[in-house]
Amino acid sequence: MKPDLKNIPDEYIVRQNGPRTIIALPEYFDFLSSADPASLPEAAAGRTSVKRLCTPSGNLLLRQYRRGGLLAGLNKSSYLTASRPVREIIVSCEAAARGLPVPRAAGAIIYSKHPFRQALLATQEITGARDLHEYAIKSTGGNIRQPVIEALARAVRKMHDAGLFHADLQLKNILVRQTSENVEIFFIDLDKSVIRDSLPERLRSANLRRLNRSAVKIQQAQPHPQVAFIDDTVRRSFLRAYSGGDTIFGSDIDAFLRSCRRHAAIHAIGWRIFGNNKATRKSR
Repeated sequence: MKPDLKNIPDEYIVRQNGPRTIIALPEYFDFLSSADPASLPEAAAGRTSVKRLCTPSGNLLLRQYRRGGLLAGLNKSSYLTASRPVREIIVSCEAAARGLPVPRAAGAIIYSKHPFRQALLATQEITGARDLHEYAIKSTGGNIRQPVIEALARAVRKMHDAGLFHADLQLKNILVRQTSENVEIFFIDLDKSVIRDSLPERLRSANLRRLNRSAVKIQQAQPHPQVAFIDDTVRRSFLRAYSGGDTIFGSDIDAFLRSCRRHAAIHAIGWRIFGNNKATRKSR
């Protein structure tokens, strides 16, 4: 059975080569066709599922689709369909067309081994950027600077206004590139994300609660969790910049912050049961 390749944008080449299906932009097709992901170097320490492929048109990051949670112990990377890379390419292209700061999807490699499939998504590497987790922990002495907070808030608001719901909006899936003149924010890993004509308030608030939960989890995993790099002062600054003067999530920011705390507290029960430090260090 061939992978479901419906609705792949016309600019991509799609070729079947034995058990492999290659989906790629023309400038990357030959490189993805001949790539052996197992022999490629890791793109970052501890992220074994992300490899780097160097090409004359720029470096590509190849991310293997993997399951998380309890199912990962039974079946880490095999699926019955190839729908996830296909959907992510489509969403990434639409997000870019709407002017959102996402990496360009270069293509995908899909391996078929009846009845299962494994897949890797290739995206253009964003040079000079690092994820917000690393930025917060290693680069700012325990403080996220105000320009980064405001840039992040504006980028998330723009993403929501454009109709994109990020299925896993967390610090490791947000890149920051800072120069002396400006701050750029990028959103990566759009697996399972959806893009609509408009995004309702419930999905916007769910995204922000997820983002806050990520910050709380990472903070609690630090050697000195009582020294917060994200506190309510930072959260209020973020929400003010996100709202841009509009009334969102009701007019009471403190009420929304309380809902974020409750959301994080519920998940913290699971972190204590399964081990927050181990879960935070584990590569995605």
